[in-house]
Amino acid sequence: MNKNLNTLEDFLANVHKLGFSLLDYNEIQVPCILIEDVQFENIISKSYGKPNLIDTNLNIFDDGQHVFVNLNINFLNADLEFDFLLYANESIDFFKFLSSSGMLGIAPHESKSSNIFFVQLPKKDQAEKAFELIKSKLNPKNK
Repeated sequence: MNKNLNTLEDFLANVHKLGFSLLDYNEIQVPCILIEDVQFENIISKSYGKPNLIDTNLNIFDDGQHVFVNLNINFLNADLEFDFLLYANESIDFFKFLSSSGMLGIAPHESKSSNIFFVQLPKKDQAEKAFELIKSKLNPKNK
């Protein structure tokens, strides 16, 4: 993340505004980050018909009460990188289903099409560990 976030207000001001949804994919709930249509078209145009190497990272920030997670998606062979800051206090289901499905959907926010770009997480166990860490930070009884 290239932004300098120092205060709670900085973090809150930079939370991903378009949000996310949960999709039922073969009876598995998959979290789907919603992005601008232009960003989605860029991903599709640079990825279509090519092998994709995609790295995903979850960077967790907390102050003992508020938990923020920066979701970094790096398309290694398409020269695309995205950072989405999520407020885990209000989006715990996103991380729950990310860890259980091992998949992430990326979809255009305003498009009426049903196009979704799915990313299979290369290290599902890392998403599981991140979810457990996020849960423990949100539940002070676990400390």
